[in-house]
Amino acid sequence: MFATERVRLRPPTPDDAPNMFRLYGDPELHLVTDGEPFLPLHVGQIRARLEKKVADPPDGQATVSLVAETVADGTFLGGSVLWGISAFNQYAHLGISLLPEARGQGYGTEVIRLLCRYGFRNRNLRRLELETLASNTAMRRTAEACGFTHEGTLREREYDGDGFADMVIYGLLRRDWTP
Repeated sequence: MFATERVRLRPPTPDDAPNMFRLYGDPELHLVTDGEPFLPLHVGQIRARLEKKVADPPDGQATVSLVAETVADGTFLGGSVLWGISAFNQYAHLGISLLPEARGQGYGTEVIRLLCRYGFRNRNLRRLELETLASNTAMRRTAEACGFTHEGTLREREYDGDGFADMVIYGLLRRDWTP
């Protein structure tokens, strides 16, 4: 669907259920990537949700979820999402979650750049936003490497398992984006 030399983004399929279970079944990762309580799911429940999306796809207006994998051999790297899409105001939020073994190798930067390309070129958005915990230095470095500007800090915004932590917001305008 969208690819660099190393990374490809594509819609998830039911066959991705075991990998999605590995990724989203980690309660510690959930604490730093999702603002909702963690609900343990069985791999069969994840497969059923993916089957439902294939049979009855969402309209794609508010959220687009994509799987990140290697181009070379299709190794699952993680998930990515363009969410909160506002066609009227022409902005959206981005998010990524990578498996532990895929982190620290530059894949996150490539995934964010692909999401930017999709958002700006294929969705005609004018602004993309990225939020992360202030302590997530890897995501902050990735955002800055992709041209995002730190726009602010929301104090004690998100629960991180130990208390309420600061959240930082980054923004990228289409006019500042370098494809």
